[in-house]
Amino acid sequence: MAKNPSYLLIILIIVLIYLMDLAVVDKIQEKVRKSLVLDSLQCEGRRQPWLQQVANYSIRELDYLNLQLSYIDNEGNTSACTAGWEGLPYITRRVTKNSILNYASVTKVFTSELILDLVRKQKISLNDKLISFLPEVKTERLVDARVADITISDLLSHRAGFDRNITNDSMMSTSPWCPYDIKMLQRMTLDFEPNSKNVYSNVGYCLLSKVIENIYLKSYTDISQDYFNFDNSDIHFIQSNMADQPNIPNISNDAYLSHLDFYALASVGGLTGSSNELARHIYNMNRTSYPNVISRPEHVNCDKNKVRGCHGLSSYEYAPSAELTLYWRDGRLPKASALVAMDSNGGVLSFLTNTTNETTWLEQHNKLVAKIYTSHLLTPQ
Repeated sequence: MAKNPSYLLIILIIVLIYLMDLAVVDKIQEKVRKSLVLDSLQCEGRRQPWLQQVANYSIRELDYLNLQLSYIDNEGNTSACTAGWEGLPYITRRVTKNSILNYASVTKVFTSELILDLVRKQKISLNDKLISFLPEVKTERLVDARVADITISDLLSHRAGFDRNITNDSMMSTSPWCPYDIKMLQRMTLDFEPNSKNVYSNVGYCLLSKVIENIYLKSYTDISQDYFNFDNSDIHFIQSNMADQPNIPNISNDAYLSHLDFYALASVGGLTGSSNELARHIYNMNRTSYPNVISRPEHVNCDKNKVRGCHGLSSYEYAPSAELTLYWRDGRLPKASALVAMDSNGGVLSFLTNTTNETTWLEQHNKLVAKIYTSHLLTPQ
């Protein structure tokens, strides 16, 4: 016997009402949680009004539920904001200026600095070929002869021929080939001609770490510890050696993160620390001679009017107005977003959070960079 159509309609209406109620409940919960995070916002320092603008925007418009935000001006004065909790409000620990968060791909700026320091000391050149530092890779055995054309500059500026949209990014797998099997370069085919375009790459920065190791004859992590004096800061590697276990907030509770090889990722996305220490280290890098982390290869023409329209030796360059330029780098992992921006006035801003949207993070970061830029112009120094 067929069911009464009216009965089915009533059931459908009830289901729709229930679903609508769930959506309403979710919106109410989101509004309440944002309100709690905003109430927890604390800022200090000379640039407090400006940082508070950026923090409020990050919470209200970009949906970040916690943050560390630091700024060091050109005179060395530090201002900072913190907001939210590491997890549920009032149940988990508050995010403070001492909380340790993941730097994700902002780690690459540290790798850039190590390479650029070697250039400044004239131990290597930006135009040197990658394979000249990798004795295990034989030119005559290359499947793709273009691998021999990859330069140090290409690797720094993500122009080496690796495109993770075409060839899977092995660095984010459980078994990356770099830094363990460098002979893989002999067997691979590049995704595009080196130095023909900019395409973001993780493996390029892993290869840079091998260059660093082969020059210093020490591990990348040991070299970094010595060069940046991490022992006197709260910055550390998630895995400083192969036997280490991951040790950052939330990482052990995330199945994807717990299976990543953070020893292999040390030069790519393996650092953690606070935003204050991140800003301090980047501030010092920004004050070295050419080439440094805001430098750009001379031959690279790009569109500085776009947030991601111009990439130099370490960072994006954004300058829609002649009044200000931002040199910035971001990073993301599940449960981690990081961003650092150096401005043409000599200041450095760093932003960290362990809340991120897996699908909209790129748009969030682009909007955050644009907000930092416009609010910086409009706020008195």
